[in-house]
Amino acid sequence: MRPRALRSRLLASAAVSALLALPLTALAVSPAQAATASHPFPTHTAYKVGVTPSASQSTRDAAVEKQYDSWKATYLVHGCASNEYYVSTKGDGDAPNNGPVSEGQGYGMNIVPLMAGYDAAAQTEFNGLWQLVKDHKDADGLMQWQLDGKTCAYTDTGTPDSATDGDLDIGYGLILADKQWGGYTTDAKAWLANIYAHDVASDGHLKCEDDGPSTDTRPSDHMLDHLRAFAAYDTAHDWNKVVQRTEAVDSAFSAAYSASTGLLSDFVVGANTSSPKPAPADYQESQPDNIVGYNSIRVPWHMGTDALLNGTTTAATAYGLATKESACLKAEAGGNPQNVYPHTKLNCTPYSTSDQAEEAGDSVGPAAMAAGDQAWTDAIWKQLGTNPFGDGYYGESIKTLVAIVMAGDYWNPASATAPANDFSVAVSPSAGSVAAGSSATATVSTAVTSGSAQSVALSASGLPSGATASFSPASVTAGGTSTLTVTTGTGTPAGSYPVTVTGTAASGSHTATYTLTVTSGGSGCTAGQLLGDPGFENGSNPAPWTQSSSLGFAPVTASSTDEAAHAGGWLAWLNGDSAADTDTVAQSVTIPAGCTASFSYWLHVDTTESTTTATPDTLKVQVLSSTGSVLATLHTYSNLDHLTGYAQHSHDLSAYAGQTVTLKFTGTETDANGGTTDFVFDDTALNVS
Repeated sequence: MRPRALRSRLLASAAVSALLALPLTALAVSPAQAATASHPFPTHTAYKVGVTPSASQSTRDAAVEKQYDSWKATYLVHGCASNEYYVSTKGDGDAPNNGPVSEGQGYGMNIVPLMAGYDAAAQTEFNGLWQLVKDHKDADGLMQWQLDGKTCAYTDTGTPDSATDGDLDIGYGLILADKQWGGYTTDAKAWLANIYAHDVASDGHLKCEDDGPSTDTRPSDHMLDHLRAFAAYDTAHDWNKVVQRTEAVDSAFSAAYSASTGLLSDFVVGANTSSPKPAPADYQESQPDNIVGYNSIRVPWHMGTDALLNGTTTAATAYGLATKESACLKAEAGGNPQNVYPHTKLNCTPYSTSDQAEEAGDSVGPAAMAAGDQAWTDAIWKQLGTNPFGDGYYGESIKTLVAIVMAGDYWNPASATAPANDFSVAVSPSAGSVAAGSSATATVSTAVTSGSAQSVALSASGLPSGATASFSPASVTAGGTSTLTVTTGTGTPAGSYPVTVTGTAASGSHTATYTLTVTSGGSGCTAGQLLGDPGFENGSNPAPWTQSSSLGFAPVTASSTDEAAHAGGWLAWLNGDSAADTDTVAQSVTIPAGCTASFSYWLHVDTTESTTTATPDTLKVQVLSSTGSVLATLHTYSNLDHLTGYAQHSHDLSAYAGQTVTLKFTGTETDANGGTTDFVFDDTALNVS
């Protein structure tokens, strides 16, 4: 990847300051006592348009946390004073000695408050970032755009000036902090007043820097979601005028130069006229400023984010541009986000294919979401977990912010209140049958539906006489699960009873229904084990088991030094072929009415996958109806469940008494990460009593 240049005046990077090696835990920033976060991560946001990645919410949250940990450890460093932090430009050479630029400082002041709650030191870090800004203002009261990493002295030639992108992000960060912790209102409004006075031209369009001409603009500064938040927060200035003029410039430019692609060039001249146009090739930087370059790769990110937060009516201009940009860049890349090139002509053909950078594809993520393109969204989300071109500060900072947006954790500070906390409750299976004097179990699942996770206390009502219910645990944090056990007495009357499971939290209560069927005690259930060939000792023809493999390898196989049986000479071995594969082993069985039933097996999982978070390889254990419909997924194992030997697992199937069901193991390997996983099981049993 070729390092991005911020301006033609850019200085070469020198050696990394020894300060960068200081651990964050050793820093001497001493702000006021940290306040409680009003929007602790993860604060899940229901966007107003589009789709989210197909990965589960918990998986997306975990990916953000992993990316944040990496970004923080690499780029958030101690400043040149004991109470300062700055975002290092390590890996990109944007300032001497990997020092800060105002753009990076703004990224940090957005990222850190969004991660408060996950990062207990977030307010300390934010205060340190803000302190460095305050200590290095130019004559207009805005941050000097480029500082040395050792001395924090201004390093560009001439009188210190600011850059509009950094100014805007710093202002937005102050609003985020004020909504997150409170106490930043005066600073935020003073900063926005300085932006309005010096970065906004008289007609309302954004200049490129505070001391720059009033005829040009940089589309990557057109952070419309920021400007709308400014308008809601700072009513002393006409930010709606800035929003409207920004949208007018972008619409007029696109109509004339990119009607089908929506792309905007790195710099635009004539922004104060009705006919804005691409800047000359080397207008401000040593790259073609008249096409998409390392500045305007950020436009789909900003346009998509505005559309997601504000919808197709309020953010009609951003939504229209984002959908066009997403479609054209997907076509340019052939659906592979690595092939979104940092330099692209306005007709959406590559200017150069020799230069690649992950941030070009990452930045399209919010636009793909707003456009509702699920496959393209998923491809970009998958890329966020990699760094194929070795991106440094610029790409990794953009990636962190894009990941927060794509995960659904990017909340809107223009809203005066935090999203209401809420949750849901579900029970699986939703019904169970027991003989009087026996017990049944089910899994109670909770999920965060808005706001933040809260403690949920569980209870049950509607039980028949002589029956009791217990939960393990009795309360969970929303997103967690509990095991419900319903125990009947020998005198519990036969019948069907709708049991109401209630979850109660500070936000209110939600319920789910579990239907309990009680049969008369002493029904004559004969205790026994019902599965045929439970240990697969019938060998290569393991009837009544059936088996299949998409690669043509029979899962039931002889014990060997590679995989030994738990007992006997045969076992079932699913996947582990270092190739994409789906293997199944299944058996149908009738569970007599009035019986309690327990299904068990011994399982060994080993893997060569190196990931500690992704689950490319899975084993589902399911109960199917006589028609093949899935009645319940008893458990899903993955490469993360590997262990050195066999472990026994069991599941209560009493709910299916009186039914003929199929017990099915399905192993799926994607071969997406290059590793492979073996799912081996043996000595199954279905015991009834």
